[in-house]
Amino acid sequence: MIEVLQLSKYIRPEVKELASKDYVLNGDKNSFYKYIIDRYNGSPTNRAVIDSYAQFIFGKGLMSKQQAIKPVTFAQVMAILPKDHLRRVCQDYALFGEASMELIYKNGQLKKICHVPKNQIAPEKINEEGDITAYYYSLDFGDVVKNKPTRIPAWGFEEAGTGSQIYVITSYQPGKKYYSDPTYLAGLPYAELEEEIANYSISHIKNGFSAGFVLNMNNGQPESEDIKEEIRLDIEDKLCGSGNAGKFILAFNDNKDNAASIESIPIADAHQQYEVLNKEAVQKLLIAHRVTSPILFGIKDNTGLGNNAQEMQAAFDELMINVIQTKKEVILDCLMEIFNTAGLVIDLDFIPLRKPAEHSTEVKMSKDEAGTDPLIADFITELGEVIDTDEWELIDEKEAGENDVTETQLNLHIQLAKVPSSFPNVKSEIDTSLFKVRYVYAGSLKPQREFCKKMMNAGKVYRKEDLELAASKAVNPGFGPFGSDTYEILFYKGGPNCKHFWQRQVYLKRNNQSIFVKDAQRIIKELEPEERAAAELPQQDPLITKKPIDMPNNGYLPK
Repeated sequence: MIEVLQLSKYIRPEVKELASKDYVLNGDKNSFYKYIIDRYNGSPTNRAVIDSYAQFIFGKGLMSKQQAIKPVTFAQVMAILPKDHLRRVCQDYALFGEASMELIYKNGQLKKICHVPKNQIAPEKINEEGDITAYYYSLDFGDVVKNKPTRIPAWGFEEAGTGSQIYVITSYQPGKKYYSDPTYLAGLPYAELEEEIANYSISHIKNGFSAGFVLNMNNGQPESEDIKEEIRLDIEDKLCGSGNAGKFILAFNDNKDNAASIESIPIADAHQQYEVLNKEAVQKLLIAHRVTSPILFGIKDNTGLGNNAQEMQAAFDELMINVIQTKKEVILDCLMEIFNTAGLVIDLDFIPLRKPAEHSTEVKMSKDEAGTDPLIADFITELGEVIDTDEWELIDEKEAGENDVTETQLNLHIQLAKVPSSFPNVKSEIDTSLFKVRYVYAGSLKPQREFCKKMMNAGKVYRKEDLELAASKAVNPGFGPFGSDTYEILFYKGGPNCKHFWQRQVYLKRNNQSIFVKDAQRIIKELEPEERAAAELPQQDPLITKKPIDMPNNGYLPK
């Protein structure tokens, strides 16, 4: 009698509640997480895509368009959520379609957010309202005797005191109550196929390019079908799999003389079969991950070499819009929900790993092109503020540049002028209880460029930090050195031939109890030369004082 042993098929484990446990696992002993991790480790294509997606999500870390106007809040956010922990959260979300974090509180204040591997977190059974009010943590749910699960409240279901809460980042999926599947779920069998092809190929070579062999049992027929089945399962458990390269033929014989003959089962054109199967596995994996172009992950297709750069950029932009941005928004919305509840209200975003197409192509500016390019000033104008003249009064105004005045200098002015002792000591920061030092875009009242029009029409003033921050943003693309997108806005304003400059304004808080506006104006103007020298800060770059049209080469930068 001859039986053919087939490779078994993996079936997604059932997620079900057990009366013996207060928590619900993702398959027996959390086996589905293990399956996902194994497919990540075993399939090169699957791993390459997941790692790339995690990098695309995280980019270069967190940022905020409000970080210049809310520096303290942003600094607190960065201190609470370490960069390496956020990177792991993005990795888990790309891999599992979920990510979990431990929120640590002290006296009701959020102190730290730490990544917790999602495969080490299991939800408690839902309550009558259908809510998950707690999670259980275990280093290994496969051995809960050694690694006893610990119950931790879910975020938002207990008042924050001193202790920890668990927050799970997940997306809604119809029919899912406890766990969300990774978005590439349908591609997991193909990740396994790619892994098995590699194992099969290696084993096939080691077996002399044979498809398999006949295994003879020469002790006669087993006494019963149960014993035969037991023998079959034992052999299958020990030998079957891709590592043994193919099917086994199991023959039960009365004696050796009656044994089935053993012959090699060759496979013709095995390399072609491997190639076809491998291409199919890769293609289905890329479809499951919604990859817009395989060349983004180093996989060459039939595209001509001359078109690769353009194709990669277009494919990357589509991937970021249709796939990565959605994943970013899920994570960011969750983070902002946590921080807003903790009193740290700020808009968050990830710094892109690469710039989108409209800012990534190098622009070579010429004198004929100046003034016709698309200019963007929205980033700066968003950072600006409108001075409340009922609360603050302008006491000094001049073009920004030499001997620029800051609060530290104003403090020295007032101290040297022997202002009444009730005047408080102020710190060297842009905003104090008494003074504001700001910059306003000034110059030609008939701006030609979109950038300058927006800046002139904004009616806002800016801190020096705002303008320095703008140097790292593509607020006026194409005007930087060698046609790059970024440059020192504080120095070069609207670009070559620009007729504008930055005007420094000093404001004093009205109705304060320390100094009157007229006194402040007099103090600034009437300091003795030796006192003025002691109060002055080092001279700044003269470019700050000039309009680009008055600069060498009319403000054009090297190409």
